[in-house]
Amino acid sequence: MQQFNDTQIHLLRFLSAALFGKEIHPKVHDWKALYREAGAHKVFPIVFDVSKTFVTDEALLQKAAKHARRALSVTVNINYTHADLGRVMEQAHIPYVSFKGLASALYYPKPELRTGGDVDFYVASEDFERTEKVLSDAGYTFVEDGGKHVVYQKNDVFFEMHRTLNGIPDNALGDRIRADVFGGLLQSAREYDIGQGVVKIPDTYHHGMILLLHTLSHMLKEGIGLRHLCDWAVFAASLSEEEFCSIFEKRLKEYGLWRFACLLSLCANRYLGAPYKAWQGRAEDTLLEKMMCDIMSSGNFGEKDADRKRQIKYISDRGEYTHSERSVIAQVRNTLNKKAAKQQKSKAAVLMEYLKNVTSGKRKLDTAKTLEGAAQRKAVYQEFHLFESEEQTDEKK
Repeated sequence: MQQFNDTQIHLLRFLSAALFGKEIHPKVHDWKALYREAGAHKVFPIVFDVSKTFVTDEALLQKAAKHARRALSVTVNINYTHADLGRVMEQAHIPYVSFKGLASALYYPKPELRTGGDVDFYVASEDFERTEKVLSDAGYTFVEDGGKHVVYQKNDVFFEMHRTLNGIPDNALGDRIRADVFGGLLQSAREYDIGQGVVKIPDTYHHGMILLLHTLSHMLKEGIGLRHLCDWAVFAASLSEEEFCSIFEKRLKEYGLWRFACLLSLCANRYLGAPYKAWQGRAEDTLLEKMMCDIMSSGNFGEKDADRKRQIKYISDRGEYTHSERSVIAQVRNTLNKKAAKQQKSKAAVLMEYLKNVTSGKRKLDTAKTLEGAAQRKAVYQEFHLFESEEQTDEKK
């Protein structure tokens, strides 16, 4: 099993100081490596904010500060686009809710330091077609229809208008989860003023469910980085024992997601210094270490290991788990379309560049390594007993 190196240990300590006020006395030997690692996990602004007083290399400090300011400007732009979307939807009288990124940031001690990405939002199925026209008229450029969401682009930001979420199994239980998550999502949304305008975000229950499913979906695919774990850590820590259990315990146990929620929280407690709550249960040392190694070796959406996207099809259980082989193809297509839009190239050009890197050896394919990595990851994920009732889990034990 991979052990954490000095850089990774310090990264976790800086995050625990930033998010939960833990005292830190760093002895960092390679600040560049630390900041590279933070960047790969999309937590650089948070880490820089708490570490900058310890950096003695003035040139590195100035370079890192410039990078942090650039990241902050990106976040400001994303916040503006959230507000702009809110105004567009309000003027069109279309109920909507923005979830994931911005909603997650609001639980952080300093929300502006959470690195943003896409703008994800949901509208009811009966409003979907009208919303597409409203967005087009408002200057949003269509990128692709990915099935579970339609992608638009404006001001260098991608907007994903969701029909549903990844991470929900394609079976009767999945239908129940889907109906629960989306059934009251719009009705229970709350308004939040972010300065540039008002946005609609999910209430506590719906945010927690979406966050959990989103984290699960990406962990089982290309992998999650520390940003995902931090999102869950600050959210779970914001609720008292009684609040968390009364809101989530019954339904998460019915859906076979309670164990996964507990394991994520135990990881946050052990490695990020998040407060321990009795509902999390006892620590499973070996499994927690395997989970954390999986997160640390992945980076944000598999940024540290390009092979992870190839592992997806070997982890999939053909729809019985959380995604099918069909969704793997959709994931590849979505990535291709987004890269083409971002780089302002044709999809054919992006694909040819990828194939050129493979044939030239810059991106070497190693099937044996892919299979080994997929098998190791799948063995860990099977210990989550996802979407199983407590009776089913007990039988397997």
